[in-house]
Amino acid sequence: MQETLPDILILGLLVLVFGSIYRKRSSDRLRYWVLGWLFVLTHFGVELLHPAGQLGAALVTSVSLSALCLSGMCFLLSSSLVTRGPKQLFVWVSLIAVPILLYTNLVVFGVTSRPLLAVDFPAGELFALAIGYRFYRRNPLIIWPHFGAAIAATLWTGYGLWHNQPAIGIYAILSQIFFMNAVIYWSDFQRLSTGVVTSVLGLLAWSAVFPCALAVYALLPHIHVYSELWNIPKYFVEFGMILTLLEDELVATGRQSEGYRLLFESNPHPMWIFDPDTLRFLKVNEAAVQQYGYGEAEFLKMTIRDLRPTGDALDLRWEINTAGSPEQFSGPWTHVCSDGSLIQVEIAAHTIPFQGRQARFVMAQDITERQELHQQLVHHAHHDMLTGLPNRVLLRDRMAQTMAAAMRHGSKAAIVCIDLDRFKQINDTYGHAVGDSCLRHVAEQLKGRLRSVDTIARSGGEEFLILLGDLRTQRDAEKVGQDIVAVVSRAFATDGYQIELSASVGIALFPDHGTDSSELWKSADAAMYRAKRSGGNQFLLVSNEISSAATEASEIEALLRRALKDGAFEIYYQPQFTRHGELAGLEALLRLPHPRLGLLAPDRFIPIAEESGLIVPIGSWVLQEVCRQSASWKAKGLPPVRIAVNVSPLQFMRTDFSSNMQDLLNGYSIDPRFIELEMTETTVMRNLEDAARQMQTLSKMGVLLSVDDFGTGYSSLRHLHQLPINRLKIDRSFIERMCVPSGTWSIVQGVISLAHSLEMQVVAEGVETVEQQEALRSLECDIYQGYLYARPQRAASIPELLVSDLAASRNLCGNAS
Repeated sequence: MQETLPDILILGLLVLVFGSIYRKRSSDRLRYWVLGWLFVLTHFGVELLHPAGQLGAALVTSVSLSALCLSGMCFLLSSSLVTRGPKQLFVWVSLIAVPILLYTNLVVFGVTSRPLLAVDFPAGELFALAIGYRFYRRNPLIIWPHFGAAIAATLWTGYGLWHNQPAIGIYAILSQIFFMNAVIYWSDFQRLSTGVVTSVLGLLAWSAVFPCALAVYALLPHIHVYSELWNIPKYFVEFGMILTLLEDELVATGRQSEGYRLLFESNPHPMWIFDPDTLRFLKVNEAAVQQYGYGEAEFLKMTIRDLRPTGDALDLRWEINTAGSPEQFSGPWTHVCSDGSLIQVEIAAHTIPFQGRQARFVMAQDITERQELHQQLVHHAHHDMLTGLPNRVLLRDRMAQTMAAAMRHGSKAAIVCIDLDRFKQINDTYGHAVGDSCLRHVAEQLKGRLRSVDTIARSGGEEFLILLGDLRTQRDAEKVGQDIVAVVSRAFATDGYQIELSASVGIALFPDHGTDSSELWKSADAAMYRAKRSGGNQFLLVSNEISSAATEASEIEALLRRALKDGAFEIYYQPQFTRHGELAGLEALLRLPHPRLGLLAPDRFIPIAEESGLIVPIGSWVLQEVCRQSASWKAKGLPPVRIAVNVSPLQFMRTDFSSNMQDLLNGYSIDPRFIELEMTETTVMRNLEDAARQMQTLSKMGVLLSVDDFGTGYSSLRHLHQLPINRLKIDRSFIERMCVPSGTWSIVQGVISLAHSLEMQVVAEGVETVEQQEALRSLECDIYQGYLYARPQRAASIPELLVSDLAASRNLCGNAS
């Protein structure tokens, strides 16, 4: 016991060392090593027991020898060449361990049957050879020693069995196990390091202990050898394994250090290490040298301050103290290169040990191009691409600032809306390139006459808006209005053309005309359009009338949105009659119910709908509702009737208009011949090519087409024959003056003659007197519409009208017969 206790203490301490290493760096190899040494510790531990009786002694010996065998097998399983899986591992261990442990325990418990032992031992060797061949067949350094050891162990055990000494087989088993451990250990590491050499020599010595012990006991029985002498190889093996682990750690650390060095030196991003106390550079990489233009030797004489612009000391302290997370970049920071150029960088920094002291590691990322791109994107998002002026997005922010400043200082401010008169003619006459040059010229002229507190923006196609701040009186704003009109009207040359422009200007004052910027904008816009309708080339201040109109426009816009959402519009139908008094069709007229003003006619809300972008969804609703009502009348058995629907130019010129129209007709099973689409003369002639293409498509579908308000536009009549137009509708302004002296008789006569020559029918709208009726009949006008015949009617009244017209037609047919 006294001889065994020191071994237990030493081995126990070393096992604790192994366990500590395993917790920090677990691996399969280390796991099997720890398990093997626990079996070795068990081998020594049971030797402290001295039970009475032969059976107890046999049990102690059995456990001791079995633990020693299992420790050797654990060392074998730690090989890196062993492919492990839970089920396979159990099978391999069983195939090797069961025959070995069976032979050992049969001998220990006195079972000396030669046939049984002679079968068990070779079976174990065959299993071991098969498993060894499975893993090491491509490694001659292992497989040949394995075969040799198996043959030697089998011959040695056979000799013992022949001489009735089966215990010799146990020595052969243990010697073979630790010999193969030495061979496999060397094959795994193959380096002449202290740890590997110590472990391999220790395992070889451990393997040699067993034959040496037999030889000593046989040849020199009178010599007593202390057990500590036989156990010395075990200590060498364990110390060698620990040294091997430490050597692996040093190798891994060296490789990691080399990896860090290569990562630092070859990284494409600038990197450096500096002293946080002196701010002096301690090391820089090649990317930093290339980026900043300083040599490495120059860097090592510099401090972080040399990379920052003069006067950025506060920013420098912030950069050093707060750029601390290696996962996050801070910045952007401005750095100076050797040639004086400035770059924008983001940096990530953290503290590291360097050459025995604490230092700061920094990685910089050049984001100069990214920042420039970002600034360009921000600028483009807030500025007009053509003129470089602020756009509507930035304008709203500036507007709030201007109003707030005026309120703080007790001064006035103004919103000035500017629209270039008849600018479309410039584009049509000279082309869009000249038009763009004109816009840039106007922008420069206006910008050059503003103060620093003022802002000019391009708010639309040919519209500009100026914010005037720090005004004392209304007269100050009026002077600016006069100056704008005068500046714009000055002739100038561009692209070889002499250009003359004029502008309509509307001005709203803060706080005189309101305090809400959006309402002021609308009021100034209304004043501008009032100036344009009055001939242009002038400015107008917002008056009570204009303010009221702007307020009403805002109210109507909100009402339009609610009506569109709730379906609150109403459609009235005004009948159209032939010269013989028969019903020729209906015209659908949209009405907007107003809680205060009653039913609003289209001329009150259509312009607002067009400006607010609501005209297209409203127009789509009207077409769908007309088709729905027509299908409803048809389902009641009423005779079909042609219905004329006014179409906005914004809706008519959409590329999907024809396909949407076809879907509506198909969806409600409407005969296309009973739908007539009315477009104004201006709509058709201003977009002649696109309009002709759209009209041809609709005509092929069978839809009827008419030109509304004919005679009020500026078009040439020679284009009419190129279009599939079915009807011309004479504007009411010509009808109401055709019977007065020096009136429009000749114009109406010419339009009717032209239409008939082109095989078109003529619709006269606004027929209100018998005199007008007779005059139109004398000119052979085809269709009549007006209060003389019928006023617009609700949809609910139309079925009665259709029934009465059907009855009248039958009576007429009966009388004729």
